[in-house]
Amino acid sequence: MGEKKDTSQQRTDESGQHHSGAAETLTASTDEAYVADTVTFQGRSLAANQSYELHWHTYSGRWGVLEANEILGPQYQHRTELIATVTTDDSGQFEEQWRVFEDFGGTHTVELRQDDSVVDQTELEILPWFELDQTTVQLGDTVTLSGYGIGPDVAYSNYQVTWDNGYVGFVTGVQNRGTAKAKVRAVGPLGTHVLQVWRNFSGIPYLQNNTQSPYGPVGQGRPHRFTIEVTEPDDPPATAWVDSQLDESPISAHYPEIDVDGEATLELTPQSGQAGTSVFIDGRQFPPEETIDLVWFRHEGHHRQGNITPEPALDVLPSVTSDEDGRFQVEIEIPSGQGGTRPIAAVADGKPLALSGVVVQPAIEQFEPTSGPVGTTITIELSGIGWTSYENQPFFLYDNKPLGVVSSTTEDSRNGIVRVEFPATGDPGWHFIDVYPTLATVEADEPDFERWPHLSYLHNHPVRPLPGMHFAFEVTE
Repeated sequence: MGEKKDTSQQRTDESGQHHSGAAETLTASTDEAYVADTVTFQGRSLAANQSYELHWHTYSGRWGVLEANEILGPQYQHRTELIATVTTDDSGQFEEQWRVFEDFGGTHTVELRQDDSVVDQTELEILPWFELDQTTVQLGDTVTLSGYGIGPDVAYSNYQVTWDNGYVGFVTGVQNRGTAKAKVRAVGPLGTHVLQVWRNFSGIPYLQNNTQSPYGPVGQGRPHRFTIEVTEPDDPPATAWVDSQLDESPISAHYPEIDVDGEATLELTPQSGQAGTSVFIDGRQFPPEETIDLVWFRHEGHHRQGNITPEPALDVLPSVTSDEDGRFQVEIEIPSGQGGTRPIAAVADGKPLALSGVVVQPAIEQFEPTSGPVGTTITIELSGIGWTSYENQPFFLYDNKPLGVVSSTTEDSRNGIVRVEFPATGDPGWHFIDVYPTLATVEADEPDFERWPHLSYLHNHPVRPLPGMHFAFEVTE
């Protein structure tokens, strides 16, 4: 399976303006540059002692999403940015040094403007490149891979990472101006290992990248293969942990379609958290001295059947009584189960009076045992895995090798609890399990991001900043 050119990427055209006179010239000191390089722009045959502007043509990237659920694919829109204001000398010349900022790779037009008129233009191509933050790392720690100048063209928007020739996952720079960062686990045995970056629109490494690809080598002249020395850890690794999570607000598109009667309000503090997090629900402007039923909603159904809807779950939340001013406050614990936006309705006499919600974030419910001989059955339970196409199928890696995906929308997933079992393998010592977000379904055929670990999830995942989850298991003699 090879690579091919972009014929379907969704983005707008550039302005189409042309320079107005052959005598005026704008040149760059190079046709190609990497992010962080310094480029010198020169102007000649211009009006003396005049002010001009340099404008950079580029793109803004985002994920196209329907109803905060269905991923259409990466989409790009043209934009122009002022990068410098220059003044010519008595001879009508100028020189301006500019440090290439983080932006999408590919060819960019640079315009010289005066009074909103284009005087001249030139082009500069940003080349993609990659770097590691360290090449010596203790077992179980991570190395950070940074990529710059990625995409938006299909052939350059999807890079894959391997560890010792095993596929770890992909990185992309859709939402981060062509920059991607990924943490890769340093797994054993102790000694020298190889991390390599590959490129292919189809989402899997194209092994002819550096021998027979029409797009040139992956690093465009800079390293894309790194040798890493894994050393003995000073301390045993942590057993199980979840990445730090940001404060989130519920997504109203995931609320049930119900008519709310009245001016009552529900305010939740905090608005997000893992199972077990204490949340205060404050009610205002309710009928005085009235029994209010708080109703929790789960999303039920299946993606392939196209019928996932929020349905009320009884006996999850308590009933409360408003005071003489129509107010109440109650403390609840986020229940263990389905993640994402969990709608909460306040109902009196069968009528919904207010609607709000809380974001249930991923958590580790069970990981046992933490050690044992080869063949030991490892059991992991996760909660807070959402139902949408960008969160419902996290991918498990074992020692940076693909193990498989799970699903939060199966009928036997125990209301959002994801439970898996698999055997411990490998030589005696520490082994590592990493769970990463995926894009379970993407409507666009190219590039193919579906169901592979999204290693650049912290900055480039659609809609929500989902965390990774990590485990360490010790194989004994």
